[in-house]
Amino acid sequence: MTARTVRILIATLLLLSCFSAFDGQYPSQYKEAIAPYIAFLKTQNRHPVDYIMGLFKKYDIVLLCERFHPETTQYDLIYSLASDKRFIANVGNIFTEIGTSSNNGFLHDFMSSDSLSDAEAENKVMHLYRNLSWSPIWEKHNLYDFLKRLYALNRSLPATSKINISFSDMPFSWEGMNKEQYELFMKSIGQRDQIMAEQIIRGFNDILKSPHGRKKALVIMNYRHAFNDNFKDKKGEKAGNVGRFIFEAFPGKVANVMINSVALLPGSNDQKTISAPISGGKWDAAFAAIGNPDLGFDFKGNAFGTDHFDYYQFFKHDYKYQDVFTGFVFYKPLDKHRMLRGIPNLFGDGYDKIILKRAAITGFGVEEGKTAEIIAEIETIHETTYENLPFLMDKIRDWLSHGN
Repeated sequence: MTARTVRILIATLLLLSCFSAFDGQYPSQYKEAIAPYIAFLKTQNRHPVDYIMGLFKKYDIVLLCERFHPETTQYDLIYSLASDKRFIANVGNIFTEIGTSSNNGFLHDFMSSDSLSDAEAENKVMHLYRNLSWSPIWEKHNLYDFLKRLYALNRSLPATSKINISFSDMPFSWEGMNKEQYELFMKSIGQRDQIMAEQIIRGFNDILKSPHGRKKALVIMNYRHAFNDNFKDKKGEKAGNVGRFIFEAFPGKVANVMINSVALLPGSNDQKTISAPISGGKWDAAFAAIGNPDLGFDFKGNAFGTDHFDYYQFFKHDYKYQDVFTGFVFYKPLDKHRMLRGIPNLFGDGYDKIILKRAAITGFGVEEGKTAEIIAEIETIHETTYENLPFLMDKIRDWLSHGN
């Protein structure tokens, strides 16, 4: 049993212990500090899809701020949005952070084809996933399913109504790649946000110039990439985030929306995440107190918007949520969020040898004798949740009791 398998087993057991977080009963008592949040929520009734479509009436571009990359329920929401009749008729364009733009020709041909069988469509998505990124492996399952669902949707639509999706990550190809070229590419990674933004801006300008009627776009970005042009770094300079560049390129025409998540804390890295509930758990507790409805609303004019922006805690700042995001959507409580990893058959068709070569190029070669074990693990779908879910739920429960 590998260390990762042990972690997954432990997380699963912890998840089961949290399923009965409120034993199916939503609390009727709570600390006075969350009363303003509850009072506001009781006045709201817009589903996240309706809220985002409302923003598209006022803005041309909506940036949606992802949760952790592997979280999969958020893509149920995104697909509900993309398949909504209003989105198909009036928006129709999506840009994603994940996926190198070098794959866009293949992606567009795939998404516009009408005659592929389910097996052929699966092979197309597999090809994209095997060449998705400058990372040798992308094992997050949500985009894999999303692309398949989006193709099935497009196959049912006329050519003028199909959803146009474009990858926005830095141009990159594994074809002919060697260690020296890879090292040279990685030296440019600091410009990633600006390059992604430039590609989205150029792509959206092409949409504006096109004869097609849909002149709006959804942009899916993770975490700080979706922050607006108000957000400044610790030096007081405008942070080089994708969102900043897009807001500046299209002033007054861009909104950004945060999906309910958790706050990353200092000490987090690619190997581990340290997290805490937003606003100390007040937000999640307020939603729990009224039954955890799926909702969307603007940050301005309510207690949520005036809270300290603790979603980003890597330096001290005075930002409030309304300073950084236009709005917020709540879609499923934290104990319903799912991290889904694993791509069955990813290493088929000789790809196992290709991936070993790519791993060596990146400097992270596979340990001798571990190949079969690693392949089996990556090709097996693993569903987990937040590693510290019991801690998160305890913080939320603290607000759902008597006293101040």
